[in-house]
Amino acid sequence: MKLSVDLSVLLDAVQKMGASNISFELAGEVIPIQPIDAQLGAGLEVDLADIDFETGLASYQGRQVLLYIKDHGGRVGKALDDGGRGNRFHIADCQTLGEMKSKGRFDRYVVTNDLTGMFNIAGEDWDTNEYMEGQTDLKVCRNCLRHLNYQSYQTKAKGPIFKAFNLADFFDTYSSFFKIEPSGVADSKNVGYSSDWSELSKKLKKKKAYICQQCTLDLSLQQRLLHVHHINGVKNDNTSSNLKVLCADCHRKQPDHAHLFIKHLDTMLINKLRREQEIVAKTSWNDIFDLADPAIHGVAGLLEKHKVPLPNIGEAVRTDNQEVVTELELAWPQKRIGIAIDKESAKIAIKQGWKVWSMRRALMEINELASNLR
Repeated sequence: MKLSVDLSVLLDAVQKMGASNISFELAGEVIPIQPIDAQLGAGLEVDLADIDFETGLASYQGRQVLLYIKDHGGRVGKALDDGGRGNRFHIADCQTLGEMKSKGRFDRYVVTNDLTGMFNIAGEDWDTNEYMEGQTDLKVCRNCLRHLNYQSYQTKAKGPIFKAFNLADFFDTYSSFFKIEPSGVADSKNVGYSSDWSELSKKLKKKKAYICQQCTLDLSLQQRLLHVHHINGVKNDNTSSNLKVLCADCHRKQPDHAHLFIKHLDTMLINKLRREQEIVAKTSWNDIFDLADPAIHGVAGLLEKHKVPLPNIGEAVRTDNQEVVTELELAWPQKRIGIAIDKESAKIAIKQGWKVWSMRRALMEINELASNLR
């Protein structure tokens, strides 16, 4: 049934009060909360075979997840006292899981997208012969970090990276692969800001002519992609020296900004605008890391080690008629080789004669990829 609503009386009253019209832009699509999201927040027991590793990351029904074994058997008491003595949780299709699958071991895992870092475990303790259960802070699997080259794990000091691993930072790094935010992210975005933050940030963006103060991108026509950053991390410290106008991509790359979840389509749009405004010039790998999607920093770090030519960022893929049909995260146009996050983008580029590598394949076959690029 079609409804017809007449708001003319309300609009007339608003005009009589002297209110002025304002323009606004919806930040994105509204995604209804599904039962699976609540289940994943609490933890859901599934078979290892049901978990999708198509991107190289652990995924369940399109959501980024981590997985762990709840049953700790006789070690449960020690694990409850010290999470470091418990089973590791997994975030990627690592060597450990590969060996388990090759041996036909499809153990029951709990999948979750909760970011607290606390895990529900249980078991019959060896020392007391009693059934015990509770929460503990399990540690991440080192083989997962190695597989993803997370924060250059393969080429830098591994201990500090392992010790400082944070689930919120990890989920934020790979947010481009997933359309739905994990539990706890959306609810925490507006916590801690002053009551006048909305108006204050709008004025500062206007004062800075809607230009990112880091990459110099002009977002006057896409103002929703422009943020105001608190340099010291204190959200209610609005002193001028503590505020910086940044595009969404530059903002999420600031330290301790795990609360930012940037959609892949928005990242692609930012890259498109940078390309149009000629802001994608590159002279070193540092430029690549500054401008590229954080989700492929692991691959980029390995390619830097292999000393391949610098790639283009956000490369436009065109038809014979020069129509732009998609873009690739990293690309070497002379070789017609690229790396894509989005599966559909990869398919479109392949139809245009490109050889496209997924992040998973690039990580697993990095030597072959580097050889093809030299």
